[in-house]
Amino acid sequence: MKKLLLYTLLAGIGAAGCKKENAFSENDGDVRIYMSQAINGAFTDITVNRRAPLQSDSAYAFDLNAFFAGSGFASAPRDVTVNFDLDYSKWDSINTARANAGQPAFERIPDNIFVFPKGGTVIKKGSTISNNIAFTINAKLIEEGHNYMIPVRLSSADGYSINGAQSITYFVVKVTPPVYPEISRAAWTIAEVDSEEANGEGPNNGRAIFALDGLLNTFWHTQWDGGEPPLPHHISIDMHASNTLSGLYLTARQNAPNGAPKTVTVEVSANGTTWQNAGTYQLQAINARQPVFFTQQFSGRYFKVTVTATHGNTNITFFAEISAF
Repeated sequence: MKKLLLYTLLAGIGAAGCKKENAFSENDGDVRIYMSQAINGAFTDITVNRRAPLQSDSAYAFDLNAFFAGSGFASAPRDVTVNFDLDYSKWDSINTARANAGQPAFERIPDNIFVFPKGGTVIKKGSTISNNIAFTINAKLIEEGHNYMIPVRLSSADGYSINGAQSITYFVVKVTPPVYPEISRAAWTIAEVDSEEANGEGPNNGRAIFALDGLLNTFWHTQWDGGEPPLPHHISIDMHASNTLSGLYLTARQNAPNGAPKTVTVEVSANGTTWQNAGTYQLQAINARQPVFFTQQFSGRYFKVTVTATHGNTNITFFAEISAF
């Protein structure tokens, strides 16, 4: 009987020794790894400031990482590899729900402007958060006016369980237009204009100078009282100093879509006589300031904006404000 008890004790000691060398704790089942950016699968806005043709290229990077949590460990007991994937499994149902709610559908971001990281990253032994990896968006190629969404899921965690409620993030991409500092207009004057409304808009409106006064409720308007000269119409600005121009900001008369400039040609001159063509551009019939980005820089003292087509196919046209950058 004593011998049997001794063998039993020895066997128990041997089993305990084996357990010490185990790579996994009995509390592994309590561990839940989750995506740090996920908040119950919510939509998360990210912003990309689009780069203009003359601005340096810039790839926007958005970090992804995973967090190690659970009652079994204060930190990861070993290196844990985690992987992220694009998950479009709920794409159709999400867009159906948005359509039913009167919201615009999400668009998939094109491959040529978006790079998703290949391979995973690691939660290092003794740490609770993984090294960052990132997806990137090309700010030179992306455009405003789209409703891009990027669904990213934490797809694997090296054998550990994943917290399903915090495993996916829907990144909604907000694209803002390029920003250039405006050139001071303090010394600017009107060099020449082919048509302006000198009477019908009252004493403080209608004439070309009101496109330079900094007020949105005043505007240059081509003649309509006593006749409507046909297109094209142009307005020339004297900056009274030579500037290097990368483009213009053009703002139409507010809340007046009929007659708003649709197609404009821009020219730049050193002397007001000999002009360089800086391009032809399309404008929308909106209140907001619209940028016109040149494909190369032009140096000069003067620039001219010629309206060759309008929204509504009118003879008249107008600008509330004209500035340059």
